[in-house]
Amino acid sequence: MSKASESPRSEYDEVFGDAGDEERNAAETAAVRLAFRNAAGPYLSAALPWFAWGLVLPAAALLTPAAFATAHEAGVTVLWSVAILFGGAIEGLTILRQHRRRGRSGLGGWAMRAQGNLSLVAVVLSGLLLWIDGARFLPGLWLLLLGHNFFALGGLAFAPMRLAGVVYQIGGVAALVPGSRPLWAMAVATALGNFWIGWGIRRERARERESQAAGESAIGTS
Repeated sequence: MSKASESPRSEYDEVFGDAGDEERNAAETAAVRLAFRNAAGPYLSAALPWFAWGLVLPAAALLTPAAFATAHEAGVTVLWSVAILFGGAIEGLTILRQHRRRGRSGLGGWAMRAQGNLSLVAVVLSGLLLWIDGARFLPGLWLLLLGHNFFALGGLAFAPMRLAGVVYQIGGVAALVPGSRPLWAMAVATALGNFWIGWGIRRERARERESQAAGESAIGTS
């Protein structure tokens, strides 16, 4: 009996694949994940930037009411500009150092362009919310968009980032609930999410050192 008669094809096979292709699909998925993981190396090489964001973003969120009371919209703009520049400087220096060691990746550049496009969408939607006097929804908007990005890339590059994306999205939903405190939701979500990624990087580096030490020990005793 032919394979075609055993497993009749339909117009959906091109979308979902054949039932007998599990091994090939698994191999392709593993190759994609490995490529993304290698490309994400400069961005996931050190825990310091993530710990820094885990402090900077919650601090800026909690200080926003005081900045608004002091200098209104200008005070909030200055506060967040300083916070983003400070956290971005720490992250940028780490990435540049890793680029010198590992070189640049075309896939990593693509991921950064996708992130830039997402940021552009967030800026446009933020402007719309400000125009319709919906500033209280800004924390929820940014948490949901960044959480989606972390969740999608984390599934390909780094599992702790995926869970951090879930935390961000939960925080985003909490920030949109009527009567909630959006800035507190943002502070909690960004602290937990970024510290979880940073801690995941530390654990990964510890496993790599243990594996390298075990390999060197095995070579030395052989």
